[in-house]
Amino acid sequence: MKTIAPALTMIILLSSCSTMPRLFESQQEYPPSQLYQYFKPKEPVIRAGDKITISIWGHDELSIGSVNNTFNANESTGNWLTVNADGEVNLPKVGRVRLAGLTAKEAGFYLEQRYSDYINNPVINVKVLNHYVTVLGEVKNPGRFQLNNETPTLIEMLGQAGGLNDFGDPTEVEVVRNIRGKTVTWRVDLTAVQGLATHNITLLPGDVVYVPPHPNKQFRESLDKATPIISILTSLAVVISVLAR
Repeated sequence: MKTIAPALTMIILLSSCSTMPRLFESQQEYPPSQLYQYFKPKEPVIRAGDKITISIWGHDELSIGSVNNTFNANESTGNWLTVNADGEVNLPKVGRVRLAGLTAKEAGFYLEQRYSDYINNPVINVKVLNHYVTVLGEVKNPGRFQLNNETPTLIEMLGQAGGLNDFGDPTEVEVVRNIRGKTVTWRVDLTAVQGLATHNITLLPGDVVYVPPHPNKQFRESLDKATPIISILTSLAVVISVLAR
């Protein structure tokens, strides 16, 4: 019986030597200069199919999903406009306006100019409701997160996901982005403090943040599951050893 616990531990060690599969295994490598062009900071722009709200301060009758009062909107309320295939929306007073290609801030400035013929010094805010980033892997609260900030950073998004869990590998965090139909990955070492300012990149709608498991995750999980059994067997071995004297 004295050899049961060590033997069981050895079995666990041998069975946990296989590598945990990663979510994103095969990715084309790009030179750093090209990667920087793909991931350089920029604000997301409005696109055809986007759901937007338009808030005109003091003019709720002209607003769609105003953020200034209790009639605030989100994607589930249906109180928003969809940018059509031509990149346009149809608005009270001003009619059809093209917003595709503009950031939310630029769209607000543009609409203030258009509404200035009807409103004295209009204050207009545009918000896109369906811009999301997905955070997967070894974080405490994985899921899809709305971009309330126009320029969210990697660190901010990981914070929204509750941070890394006990199994997350901070040295291999990945940001996966679709660039004109091809997948590009930026790998970040969160433990490299000196390079964090460079690697704390600005995220864009559709980005996927993936925190891979630490290489020893499978071993640690197996050990955690086996610990109660090892404890019981060790106790039995001790009892039998005492009784056998």
